[in-house]
Amino acid sequence: MADIDEVKRLKALCEKYELEGREILSKYTDDELAAIFNGIGPDAFPQWLRSALDALHPSLAPVAFIHDVEWHESDGTETAFAESNARFRRNGCKVASAAFGWWRPRRYLVMWDAVKFARICQRFGWSAWLAPSKAQEKGGAA
Repeated sequence: MADIDEVKRLKALCEKYELEGREILSKYTDDELAAIFNGIGPDAFPQWLRSALDALHPSLAPVAFIHDVEWHESDGTETAFAESNARFRRNGCKVASAAFGWWRPRRYLVMWDAVKFARICQRFGWSAWLAPSKAQEKGGAA
């Protein structure tokens, strides 16, 4: 869970970089967003590992912020799953291009990490994508 200052900072960065999908954030209060955002990596990762990934990849935090909210709202479809992961890749490349000049190696490292993380989510994230819609089904069936 993030703190409110971090949520405000991430929202501002999403706007600054004009990230795709940032409109989804307006559906939630800052407190709700703080509870949804878990940083880079799935909920299944221990907190220390997500914290390490966040420290190693701070440029991708606003990208992960949008991604986490999309996954929180998961409709359980393959199409939306693929779109969310592709958007992570595009937003990561957008952040890298905006934050780092073409001559800086960091730009290309962040781009590569965005592509890599999107592929990992696409390859291994299906069960995590399904979890919110399964939870809704269970809650609705009661």
